[in-house]
Amino acid sequence: MTDAADSDRLHQPWRLAVAAVEAVLALAAGWAATWCWRAAVTRVTVHAEDGTELVSHVYEGSWVGLAFASAAVAGVLLVDGSRQTVLGVRTRRRRRRRPSRRAMTADTPADTR
Repeated sequence: MTDAADSDRLHQPWRLAVAAVEAVLALAAGWAATWCWRAAVTRVTVHAEDGTELVSHVYEGSWVGLAFASAAVAGVLLVDGSRQTVLGVRTRRRRRRRPSRRAMTADTPADTR
């Protein structure tokens, strides 16, 4: 295949719909990352005998890992969504192919050449 054929196959308007779906999924993954991070942090308050109050934050490792994984998925979806947008916007009109000279000379009668 030629480069023009590859370019025609890559640049398709339906890629804009794919980009929109990926943007929605990236938004959902970002929301999931925020929700997982909030679930990962637990506040622990301890009252000592002398009246002092000690406040600690405990981080659950599995929730933190899930938050980071969700954020990474959101980032990948945003990068690929921008790629899909560029490939969807840069579509070109297909040119009407002109017959080659060889085809034109083969179609014309021999006495008119």
